[in-house]
Amino acid sequence: GSGDADADKAYKTVLDAYCEENADVDYQLTYIPWSDYFTKLNTGLAGASGPDIFMLGYGQIGSVQRAGNLLNLSEYLPEDWDGYDDFYENILEICQRDGDYYALFKPSNRTVFYRKDIAEQNGVTEEELNIKSPEDFEKLVEKMTVRDDSGNVVTYGLEIDPDEVQELFTYMGMFTDEPALWDDDYLAVYDQDAGIQAMEYMNKLYESGNVCFQDAAAGTTGVASGVAAMAIDANQGYVTDDSAFPGQIGCIKNEMPTLLIGDYLAANANSKNPDVAADMLLHMFSKESLKQFAEIAGHYSGRKSLNEDYIKINPDYENIVYSYDKSFSYGKPMHPNFGEAQSNIGPAMESVFNGTDAAATLKDSAAQWNAVVEAGK
Repeated sequence: GSGDADADKAYKTVLDAYCEENADVDYQLTYIPWSDYFTKLNTGLAGASGPDIFMLGYGQIGSVQRAGNLLNLSEYLPEDWDGYDDFYENILEICQRDGDYYALFKPSNRTVFYRKDIAEQNGVTEEELNIKSPEDFEKLVEKMTVRDDSGNVVTYGLEIDPDEVQELFTYMGMFTDEPALWDDDYLAVYDQDAGIQAMEYMNKLYESGNVCFQDAAAGTTGVASGVAAMAIDANQGYVTDDSAFPGQIGCIKNEMPTLLIGDYLAANANSKNPDVAADMLLHMFSKESLKQFAEIAGHYSGRKSLNEDYIKINPDYENIVYSYDKSFSYGKPMHPNFGEAQSNIGPAMESVFNGTDAAATLKDSAAQWNAVVEAGK
């Protein structure tokens, strides 16, 4: 990643504390831009020169695990580990394959952030900021749109990322209690009712004139740029939006399911020091360490016992925490072909926004997904 100052300080604080307690251990912390990261990581893993501990995303962990490069942490987790009861069950589940743990997870669900000043200006009530249905959200988008006296949009009510699978999944949560992109055989299910309804709904919102598309070149959401009054983003997006509009960013209270996503931290199966790597990894996910990550860098812990501490950092985080027990991962953990399989979803979404039939387009996309999965078996 970028190694931004707050994250860098948090990691060094946590790792320095481990080394103080383990005088024979030292570490080297390296940040690699995402554009180069997985090429370099895979090269290192293949040549047995990879790092002892490394970060992975949803799109990579399945293939790295299948290649045998992840240390089985179940062999190192103590029977009385406090994380078994403290972490949310859904956060623990996505770290497992066939009942064994191959990583630990730094979570970030998808939240709707909004401009408080625009909500106040347009007379939006607290009740309207608590969305319980697609209809509630549609009404809120309309009410958050700012228009001039001639009816021209000054600030869009909502920004949509038109080719992002995370966005599609989040809207699927408005139409089913258990959203999923794939089933237990890793085959696509996003072409079924919830996916079709979500895609049609997103298109309807866009056609209302109250919604803009995210500008990929902008490098930030429309909320941070001032183009839109609301946007769906990762938890950390609050900090970026708030830096643009200090004190004016809030989090919608969402009663519907949303996406659980984030970053995996794993240990190298070929580490020359597997005991230390596993022990340091567990240290990074201890209550004390995760509290420091939250206080220094604003990272949510995933530990229920730290929820109150997280909210004390910023009362606006209460609605982020509220959504975690209703947050879903894409499907059965560690999809070995996810990175390649999902590549056609974005173009399919854009095609629907350009006028093609949602059901037929998603069906074609799912067929391409399934072909990748079958070829990868």
